[in-house]
Amino acid sequence: MKAVIIIPTYNERENVQKLIPELITSVEAGYSGDFEVLIVDGNSPDGTGEVIQNFSKQYKNVHLLLEPEKRGLGAAYVYGFKHAMSEMGADIIVEMDADFQHNPQMVPVLLNEIEMGADYVVGSRFVKGGSIPKEWSLKRKFLSIGGNIFSKLVLGILNVNDFTSGFKASRVKGFVDQLDLDNVLSQGFAYKIDLLFRMHRLGAKIKEVPINFALRDRGDSKMEKNNMLDSLRVVFALRMRELERFIKFGLVGFLGFFSDIGLFNLFLWATSLGETRSSSLSGFIAINVTYLFNNFWSFNKQKISDPIKILKKAPVYYVISYIPIYFRSSVLIPLALKTFGDSPFVSNTAFIMGVAVGLVWNFFFYSKIVWKNHD
Repeated sequence: MKAVIIIPTYNERENVQKLIPELITSVEAGYSGDFEVLIVDGNSPDGTGEVIQNFSKQYKNVHLLLEPEKRGLGAAYVYGFKHAMSEMGADIIVEMDADFQHNPQMVPVLLNEIEMGADYVVGSRFVKGGSIPKEWSLKRKFLSIGGNIFSKLVLGILNVNDFTSGFKASRVKGFVDQLDLDNVLSQGFAYKIDLLFRMHRLGAKIKEVPINFALRDRGDSKMEKNNMLDSLRVVFALRMRELERFIKFGLVGFLGFFSDIGLFNLFLWATSLGETRSSSLSGFIAINVTYLFNNFWSFNKQKISDPIKILKKAPVYYVISYIPIYFRSSVLIPLALKTFGDSPFVSNTAFIMGVAVGLVWNFFFYSKIVWKNHD
């Protein structure tokens, strides 16, 4: 697999002079695949770009990409991502800094984890074996540790401990190439949280490997002064976007519910189908109503526009939707009628309980399977 290692720089002349030879030596020794180094420079006035151009003559796999203007860390990475995929044929993208806070000897470790099946490898400071500098102030330690715990709890991603690590490797096919890079929520430091959340939503197999995060060697810091507030904004924006989607989904669910329960009672009253078959038939009709409304409204940012694909996805939608319908029709309602007696009150109460279970079930699996690939 071909890896592209993206390193954003601004006034990093001294750092890159030391980093490039060490990085290339480390990756050549520890990774069997092809790799290239892409330096995304923000037009550094200290001559960083000239140093990279000289290295590109010595190493054919070192490249310089100049930003149109200096816009922030996240914008630099996104610019590099697009170039790596469209112009360099990247299968794996690595993110790392030039200031030796990320140990270049760890790059092959990240790459080999992708080769072994991971989709998103995070160099983590907050797993066993990882660390942050002892020299950091108590305030910075508190903000770093506390911010990651806060992100974990608010975003509900419990299998990740380091949300703001800038040392990562990502699988391109099926993951980075599915990200909407034009609408990343932050051009600065907080882009890391946004992309991690999106990769998680795509179902990426996330692997954390311990790293010892070092003190900055030299050069200008790329940390924006407002990165803490920006991170909080991104975390809340991501959570609110999910909440907005769930509210829309809930409203469509109510539409489906009224269609479902209305038809259920109509069939009970007007036909001899009985509770189980009436529940199954009303559920089937409601599924088709909610499928279309969910596609074009609840999940409109991931909507399936091609009519052929809508038809192809429909069976998956039906299977997911029918599991809770089967549960309520064949298990919950018969059990309630047997336990509490055959009456409209008992059957409708059991019906509503089944709908509530189905609402949570459906939202989870629709998000993960039916509309997962365009987040």
